[in-house]
Amino acid sequence: MTNKGQIYCLLVVDDEDYICSIVTEALSATEEYQVVSFSDPRKATDYLEKNHVDLVLSDLVMGDFSGVEILDQALRCHPDCIVILMTAYPTVNNAISVLRKGAYDYLVKPFKLETLKSAVRRGFAHQSLARENLHLKEQLALYKLSEAMGEATDLESGLKLAAETARSIFGSGAISILVQEKPDQPATPLLVQGKTTDEEAEAFLRGDHDLCAAALDKMEAESESREIKGRTKRIRSLAAHPLISRGQAIGLLNIVAEDPFMQIKPGQLHLLSIIASKIASAIENNRLYNYLQESYLKAITALANAIEARDGYTRGHTDRVTVLAELIARRLNWDERRLSELKMGCTLHDIGKIGIPDAILNKPGQLTPEEWRCMEAHPQLGGKILEGIDFLTPAMPYILYHHEKYDGSGYPNGLVGTEIPIEGRLLMVVDTYDAIVSDRPYRKGAPPERAIEELELYKGSQFDPVIVDILVAVWNEGRIKELAIYADRSPRAVNV
Repeated sequence: MTNKGQIYCLLVVDDEDYICSIVTEALSATEEYQVVSFSDPRKATDYLEKNHVDLVLSDLVMGDFSGVEILDQALRCHPDCIVILMTAYPTVNNAISVLRKGAYDYLVKPFKLETLKSAVRRGFAHQSLARENLHLKEQLALYKLSEAMGEATDLESGLKLAAETARSIFGSGAISILVQEKPDQPATPLLVQGKTTDEEAEAFLRGDHDLCAAALDKMEAESESREIKGRTKRIRSLAAHPLISRGQAIGLLNIVAEDPFMQIKPGQLHLLSIIASKIASAIENNRLYNYLQESYLKAITALANAIEARDGYTRGHTDRVTVLAELIARRLNWDERRLSELKMGCTLHDIGKIGIPDAILNKPGQLTPEEWRCMEAHPQLGGKILEGIDFLTPAMPYILYHHEKYDGSGYPNGLVGTEIPIEGRLLMVVDTYDAIVSDRPYRKGAPPERAIEELELYKGSQFDPVIVDILVAVWNEGRIKELAIYADRSPRAVNV
């Protein structure tokens, strides 16, 4: 059974010319078969390297050349090729060996031509089923992609899933996802998977290619397959699909097919368009999410600034603590994600003070026990303010635990040692340093050397000894003195 209207390419290899002629004549009678034959097996391997072949009929023994070499070459160049081996010297071991290597069938000479034709028909039926199964796998891959991208928590993982799906459909090769931040700007690579040694293909993956420009200009998929020259002739296939959101192109999905004999078909371009739409949606959703995050953070930061604005002495405390905490976090080898969360946490750590009365927050003298109890509620107040805002969750440890002491004497929960999240332990140290060196309404700030002495004195009791040691090392290196935020010694105060 073959697909009606499809032309199948067959290659016949036998070192006896009359066998080639008989087999070629018998199979050429079928209009669906285009038959090429070689009595020189070396020429056959060269043909396999340069031309598409659907089925190979090869003798097993051809002088010093083995049909197994033809089998290996055929499957290397054309993974779904059907290979049928012929031999006049059959053995059970030979049959088992070639079938294990990937041969579809094994014919014993002499054979009837009808037996040959039947084996070829069965081979093509098997191939058709395998290709249909591959198509179903592609559809399943698209379904899984839709499910996975719906659950992906970040853009990077979603794009990787999409790229892997596209590469599986187009036989690996290389893929790039390019994004256009503004309509008048060139698209730049956001993700590249796979490699190609061809300079033109590399330019295509970067978006620097006429095919890319045409796809963006026409707002539709563009593809080409052309013969290129190298060590041997081969066909290279490229496809570019614009990423479209709200009727505008925001980027490109580019494919370089690995299979040199693959001609990109309309059906595959349709699959590519589905993947491109998923990618475009993911990018647009990520942009909207980032905009929402930025808007939330600006609103919350405005609240944090409002606290400092309630008293001129507190101005700049948040900025100083953030810069100092980042110095230590980098010594702890925190990655960029954690550093970003640190900046958020330090910015918002005193957000709860918005609920503290001015009379207590700005009191020029020492607080009474009752006033201290009110002040000590600010970490929990801060937690309640941000409760339910998912993207601000990483700031919670800074807000809730920056007054917990290493020996358990802190508040609000009296946590001990490493029970305190490291974010809280880090902020406790830098918050205290800044409080000591900063002016308050009722006293002048102490010299930095005094702050270092205090931290060393209470290391292991109030403060995490590891973090204190890092801060002291940073101080001894002169890194804190270099900070512009500590160069200005104008009056300021910090309530802790």
